[in-house]
Amino acid sequence: MEREADVSGILSQTIETVGAAGRSVIVYVLVLGLLSGFGALFGFVSMDDNLFSMRLFEGGFDTETVGMLGALFGLANLAVFVIASYFLLTQMMAAMGRPMHAGARFWSFVGLSILAAIGVMIGFVFLVIPGIIVMVRWSAANGYLLSGEHGVTGSLGASWKATDGHGLSIFGAGLLIWIGLAVLSSGVVMGVGISGSGNMLSPMFALAITLSSIVESFSNAVSFAFSIAVFHLLAPTDTSVADVFE
Repeated sequence: MEREADVSGILSQTIETVGAAGRSVIVYVLVLGLLSGFGALFGFVSMDDNLFSMRLFEGGFDTETVGMLGALFGLANLAVFVIASYFLLTQMMAAMGRPMHAGARFWSFVGLSILAAIGVMIGFVFLVIPGIIVMVRWSAANGYLLSGEHGVTGSLGASWKATDGHGLSIFGAGLLIWIGLAVLSSGVVMGVGISGSGNMLSPMFALAITLSSIVESFSNAVSFAFSIAVFHLLAPTDTSVADVFE
């Protein structure tokens, strides 16, 4: 059954995307979760997951850096996150019958992610609402980029045009997903706080960080599925993506 790009349709398509790429989602979540747990076990990851962060010791804060090894681990963790995110998005596109036709687009994906993050950040500086508008209107950009029909700026422009008239539906569906993920993560956050109140170099702390990272990674995977769902509903599958704007 063909879905409409309304709140119900976007939510249903997001769930279908997660399910269709289920194996890749599991790999993505486990790889990032276990990597963070490994870092926590050896003291490379702190409670707030920053390279220059405050560690918890006996109920008090000690403002120390995680050191050179921790910094290197943080950079490696970031690289794995970017690569894994690109892999997951390509698998979601393929699962929706929208595989790439223009070869690898990894560096374009990196450029798009950086540019979109800067745009959203600037938008949030201007009283939040512009940032939300930018997030909504660029929500399909990943799909347009990975389809191979557009470059970095072209994908942002294509998403902006395609989402015209669907902003409220995209915002409503995204808000419901965000609330659901927030409820899911709330219990884990409390557990991390309790488990992290002792020595950082402990299996319990590593387990807490692993669980927290797994939930965070799953949230990221759902967010990626949401972006592919919006693209899938707004870009026709029977003609070239470029035909949307003719």
